[in-house]
Amino acid sequence: MKAVTDFLLNTPALTIFLCLAVGYLVGKFRIKSFSLGSTVGVLLVGLLIGQIGVFKIDPVVKDIFFDLFIFTIGYEVGPAFVRSLKKTGLKIVIQSVFFAAVGLGVALALFKVFKVGVGEAAGIISGALTQSATIGTATSAINGLDISSALKNTYTSEIAIAYALTYVFGTVGVLIFLKNIAPMILGINLKEETKKMMEKLDFTGQGSSVLASSINLRVFDVGPNAPIIGKTVVEFEKMYQGRFIVEEIVRNQQLFDATPDVVIQEHDYLVIVGNVDEFLKFMAKNPTIKELPSKPYRKIQLKSPTVMLTKVFNYHAVEELIDAGVMITKAERNGAPITDLTKLRADDRITIMGTQRAIQKVLPSLGYEVIDGVETDVSYLSIGIVLGILLGTIVITLGTIPLTLGTGGGALFLGLFFGWYQDKHANHGNIPASTRWFLKSVGLNLFIAVVGLQAGREFVPALEKMGWSVLLIGAIISIVPHLVTLLFGNYVLKLNPIDNIGSLTGAGTITAALNAINEETGSSIFALSYTPAYAVGNIFLTVLGPLVVALMS
Repeated sequence: MKAVTDFLLNTPALTIFLCLAVGYLVGKFRIKSFSLGSTVGVLLVGLLIGQIGVFKIDPVVKDIFFDLFIFTIGYEVGPAFVRSLKKTGLKIVIQSVFFAAVGLGVALALFKVFKVGVGEAAGIISGALTQSATIGTATSAINGLDISSALKNTYTSEIAIAYALTYVFGTVGVLIFLKNIAPMILGINLKEETKKMMEKLDFTGQGSSVLASSINLRVFDVGPNAPIIGKTVVEFEKMYQGRFIVEEIVRNQQLFDATPDVVIQEHDYLVIVGNVDEFLKFMAKNPTIKELPSKPYRKIQLKSPTVMLTKVFNYHAVEELIDAGVMITKAERNGAPITDLTKLRADDRITIMGTQRAIQKVLPSLGYEVIDGVETDVSYLSIGIVLGILLGTIVITLGTIPLTLGTGGGALFLGLFFGWYQDKHANHGNIPASTRWFLKSVGLNLFIAVVGLQAGREFVPALEKMGWSVLLIGAIISIVPHLVTLLFGNYVLKLNPIDNIGSLTGAGTITAALNAINEETGSSIFALSYTPAYAVGNIFLTVLGPLVVALMS
């Protein structure tokens, strides 16, 4: 047994990945809508393995992976956060900020009454409000304090242990409160209220489009004396206000692309993409042009790009799409589906389908094609983190209280800006979704694994020092901010119950509650208010870490 223990202590890289392997499996354990999640799973495994001895792991390992994680969080929520500030749903933003403020106020009052220490306080607020990122920002702030290394290690251990003890109620307790108790307080039947709201908004959650056209491709034989003989392809298209796109021409049984300067000749076969109504008008005015019933030339390859709408876009561009035989297959704003295309505006994204020439023709009136790609712009990512770390080193002293974001908070705010900028210039600074998932999940959990391993030996002494009062404090911090904010949203902001409860799942960044409510009501309508609130919650709850450290140091 000693040989195994020594091997794990002397091979920290292996031990860290062992924590990830087992922790992710533990995190998948599910009881109905509740699961521990990978972060808690990795932390528990790290604390357990950490009992065997003192792990000596260079702190830079934690710093690197946490900075990657926290920058990516900012990068993802940045666009939604900025847009939410501009939306008519500003009430959701106000409610989310109010929730964070109440959470901080309740926590500080309890910490003072129960004489809670800095490390324990940061851990409790992280677990009770289920914001794992707060562990990192609080740790970063503690490392910047002018105290001994031993005390820093003690505080860091206490953060991990207090987080582990309070997280479960922070998730399960709030889930039950929002799903079962909040509707009772508001005096509503959640299912009936959801049904009414869906009918009012005509919400289906399917993202269908009322204006999507069908793509029509026809082949015509240019008969004798047809008025288009001698015209170039571009001249022919202009004759019909661009409502037809000539994709290919068959001449003497030879198929070739219909470039704009090609002159149409008698007995050419024109492979045309257009709208059904326009085809009927075209054939009525040109009796010498006959449609071919055969299908050999109807094998045009269709493209389906995603397009970022810019300021050049207006609603008439949608009508032009339909006339050109281009179909909108999906429209999104902040990741949420848009079901009414009359509501499209700049910064929305649409996915269209059509032929290459048709798409190239309509693009100038829409915006530009988003090239997602599979490669990460590592320079963009790294520059953002560099600037974030520099921002985090700035210390502002208010009276005797030193305030600093820490490297984690700095990386978060630069991530917000870089994510917002990339959303506006979608072909620059790309970080693909799969890469973002890896940086968020593995970045955070590798950091957590190191924290757990290093805190393991301190678990029992720290628990004895804290006492079981930590569970009571955590439970109060979990529930009271949600209760107060629920009443604030109802009586002050006058939010409808669906937006009120949905935004609370986002403000508290508690996705498990959102999923449970969706399952209970059979609707995803709560996601409409969850999304902007989640963006705000991620920012403000994460900043609570260094704020608590600063105010209690």
